[in-house]
Amino acid sequence: MRIAQPISLAGLIALQVVLASGCTSPVPPTVTRAPMTSLSAHPAIYLQANVQRPRILDSLRGAGIRTAISFEEADYILAVEVGKRRVNMKCGGVHNIVYTLGDKGLPLMEIKGRGLTGDCIPNAFDDMSQTLATYFGG
Repeated sequence: MRIAQPISLAGLIALQVVLASGCTSPVPPTVTRAPMTSLSAHPAIYLQANVQRPRILDSLRGAGIRTAISFEEADYILAVEVGKRRVNMKCGGVHNIVYTLGDKGLPLMEIKGRGLTGDCIPNAFDDMSQTLATYFGG
């Protein structure tokens, strides 16, 4: 009969790191709801975001997406939800992110991912915005 030995402090810390890394590792943008019809080419997008709105606007513009200043002049509304910070870093943190593109109150498309935000490079907002931009054909 083998008697279980107590786990060392180093072993316990290593186990916590392994278990926690599943929730903090980057997840590339994944389209979880694709549009049922073609999207307009070069639309103006109005951004609704719970946090980091200026950084998200920069990422949309960097992906070649036009942004609207007001809701009324937009072709589509992009709601961005940034989840709770999972890891703190000087440049920002790791967050779950959901992009939901809508038109007239109806969701058309959803993209989910996880990664570094804030001023961190690489940045999950840039990846998410690039993924979104691929759906606006010309």
